[in-house]
Amino acid sequence: MFDAQSIHLKALDSADLDRLQGVLNMICRESGQPLRTPATQEIAALLIRLYRHGVTDEDKLLSVSRLALAQRQIDNTTSSASDSVRQLEAE
Repeated sequence: MFDAQSIHLKALDSADLDRLQGVLNMICRESGQPLRTPATQEIAALLIRLYRHGVTDEDKLLSVSRLALAQRQIDNTTSSASDSVRQLEAE
């Protein structure tokens, strides 16, 4: 019998991957991001982790993906602003 831990370690089948691909495609369309960017790859990895941990509801996967992408964009903006301030301080 499988325990809860080993169930999460099973390989995803083609139906699982198709579902995840659909979610990722929707995120890419909404954000205007191509599939092969670092941000999109991070979201794809997040989706796989969530799915393997039992989050299979498409709406929940979309919500978490949107939040993760928004957080990444905020982090990038904050980082860019911090870099600009450091450059100005150095001058």
